[in-house]
Amino acid sequence: TAAASHRRRAPAAMGGAASAPEDPASAVSTAADATTDSASVSGRTDDVPPPDAKRVAAAETADRRSNSVADDAYVAGASPYTEQDEQWLRSGPMSKALDPNLRVTRVASRCPRNGTPRVLECYPLRVAQNLARSETKGFSKNKWNSKKGDAPVPWPNTFWLCCPVAISKIGKLEHEGFIKTYNSRFEHPETQPDPEDALLDATKFRAQHARYASHRWRLLSPDDVSLAKREGYDAVLEKCGVGGLRVPTQVKCLHLHYAHFLATKDNLVGEWCQNELDARDERALR
Repeated sequence: TAAASHRRRAPAAMGGAASAPEDPASAVSTAADATTDSASVSGRTDDVPPPDAKRVAAAETADRRSNSVADDAYVAGASPYTEQDEQWLRSGPMSKALDPNLRVTRVASRCPRNGTPRVLECYPLRVAQNLARSETKGFSKNKWNSKKGDAPVPWPNTFWLCCPVAISKIGKLEHEGFIKTYNSRFEHPETQPDPEDALLDATKFRAQHARYASHRWRLLSPDDVSLAKREGYDAVLEKCGVGGLRVPTQVKCLHLHYAHFLATKDNLVGEWCQNELDARDERALR
């Protein structure tokens, strides 16, 4: 099929387009258009012919997913967040990095070797103020003394990578310049060996951002949906993409995208990271 052909032609280092389904990306696209005017996808592609309309239609039809899909289907491998999981996190190197006021809803992905949490699913609101922590040596007073007091504030990073091994290895990819490599594929498709496919990748990535945002919004309780709309938090929680990113073709943090991929298998950049790790025989992260 055309979609299959597209995946085969994509660069080996990136692994081609993800096999996850497409979805209307109106929510994220609206937010992105306000800031980028679509320039990051198509504004610099004068030398690239538009992708064949039949190929785009075929890809969208094959990959389409309804926004009504249950959250359990989106995060198929999720499991309860247990007391043992919490103790493991508190005893490890992630104990300081993880916000103590954050509500963990589930474990989105576990280590296949020992079952410890690899990715956490986090509730989209948190209490920002923690005066006790702001007085603790090593913590920022500004960060933990919020102007909002004990009122909830947005937490757009739904999937939190917490496996120290994965964090280290993805950090190495960032250090080696893979953020720039992946950004270039989205923002300068004319420089890629397969410019038409690079444009399609940008379209797919926008849809993946939209599904992330839709899932995050559905995690809110009815009362918190009302609060988010009243406070204007819906601009971030409903309309921004992975980790709260406003520009869906800009890659800033590989950890964000890799966590999303491990949880849902629905993130191109995360898939490219996995393919790169696999190419280096780093298969233990699977």
